[in-house]
Amino acid sequence: MTHDRIGGDETLARALATVIAANGRIHERELSALSGLGAFERLGVTPDRLVQLARDCICDLGVGLQRRHWLDGRDLAYIDARLAAIVDPQLRLLLCRWAAAVMVADGCVTHEERLVYRHVLRRWRISHVEVARAASGDQGIT
Repeated sequence: MTHDRIGGDETLARALATVIAANGRIHERELSALSGLGAFERLGVTPDRLVQLARDCICDLGVGLQRRHWLDGRDLAYIDARLAAIVDPQLRLLLCRWAAAVMVADGCVTHEERLVYRHVLRRWRISHVEVARAASGDQGIT
């Protein structure tokens, strides 16, 4: 199935980069997983650009998340600002699908990744079941 590119800006890419950056590192397998899902074409960014956006998130959030193991008010404000820019329910589900793939791609789901991912799901009121359905053949995601 061919999908159109999403928008002309990097809004969705920046939100995805926030999830990628949650554990403080970017693994090559995460990029491979996204490539396999056609994410870069849909996002309209190169893998290098997504890596740069994720590195920016790591710098913006600092290493505090890895040291604290919880989301403080500054973390929540940063993440929520990126999430608020995405209003389309299908794009929200798509981002959650990609985020789930990224989290498991390197073989180790960290506590920090879980924190950010769970926050995204709660914020957008998306269930794990909805994401799992979307992952099963990417049903309903256009």
